[in-house]
Amino acid sequence: MTRFTWEQITSERRIPDLPKEQDYRDYRSEMESDYLRIIRSASFRRLQDKTQVFPLDHSDFVRTRLTHSLEVASIAKLIAKQVCAKISQLHLEEKEVDALTIGETLNCAALLHDIGNPPFGHFGETAIRNWFHHHLEHKQFQGKPLSAYLSDAQKFDLYYYEGNAQALRIVLKLHRHVSDYGMHLTSAVMDAIIKYPCDSLEKHAQDQKEKSERSLLKKKIGYFQSEAKQVAQIKANTGCVDCRNPLAFILEAADDLAYTFADLEDGYNKGLYTYAQLYELIVRCGDEIGAQRLQSALDYAIQQKKQKEKGFDPYKQAVFDWLTRKQSFCITCVRNAFIEHYEEIMSGSFAKELLAVCSEAKLIFALKQFSFENIYNIAPILKLELMGNEILTFLLDRFM
Repeated sequence: MTRFTWEQITSERRIPDLPKEQDYRDYRSEMESDYLRIIRSASFRRLQDKTQVFPLDHSDFVRTRLTHSLEVASIAKLIAKQVCAKISQLHLEEKEVDALTIGETLNCAALLHDIGNPPFGHFGETAIRNWFHHHLEHKQFQGKPLSAYLSDAQKFDLYYYEGNAQALRIVLKLHRHVSDYGMHLTSAVMDAIIKYPCDSLEKHAQDQKEKSERSLLKKKIGYFQSEAKQVAQIKANTGCVDCRNPLAFILEAADDLAYTFADLEDGYNKGLYTYAQLYELIVRCGDEIGAQRLQSALDYAIQQKKQKEKGFDPYKQAVFDWLTRKQSFCITCVRNAFIEHYEEIMSGSFAKELLAVCSEAKLIFALKQFSFENIYNIAPILKLELMGNEILTFLLDRFM
């Protein structure tokens, strides 16, 4: 397989690749143009009304999909800077990599990565999938089930409905910038948000295999059949045909780091776990340095309490301090993992998550499991998710 080049990975070609006005090119780069198109779009602004974990929350403390996307963008750019510096330091490329373009590409992709999420997030995706599984073979139109009018690819698009694929559909088809080409973004930005280079037919074929034989990069679908031609053009422009763009690995890691630590912060603020529980988890994972730093943060916060305003909580301060510092350390660990697997990533043969192969993998997995048990799985959230299922089912019934 041909090795990717950074020049092609960060392709500025658009679909279609229309002539550019010289005045426009003199004042801003293609990535700056993408950034403006994204932040001025209604699709991006709608993220402010979707909360990250706590649906319909009235507090202005908890994250929304908008603030989450901004955090992901910041982390992705930082990882990119560290990766580019290491590539240069180790002379992994003959030519100097364009760190600015790589960082700005990831910045734009991060702002878009959740744009296709339905109401109620991943539970909303499940509700939509379940509706089509239960109704597509039974609902009738002119004496035939609805499924009879659809190709296998179209049916599987509905059965495997994904926010990732919907994000690409919004960018390419549903949004209107100044033409009929959606946001008309650069190929690099669009390819970076294709987390899974897989359509629904490939996904269905994967599901027929034993779990041990399935590819991580085909765990979900990355695009619908309606965008298949544009995806083929995007992949041809970036050179990442049938593979994940190297930038997508960084974006995936940034997304995971952002929500893992932010959800723990939001969860603590809501009183869903204690300092002692977090400390116990860190010790159980064998992270002796992490446990020492959490304890040191608490000791320092207790000393500072006398000088702080009334209501200062040293335990909360210690937890938040530890989460911030550990996230920063994990960013460097992701950089190290990317460099360690650099040739595999640049040849398209790497098929794992960077967080799963980094030095902090055990702790990150444990933190995610801890969040599932103490934050995501609590009664108020489950109640609202069940309500979301009723709402989406009602709307789909009426629409169909």
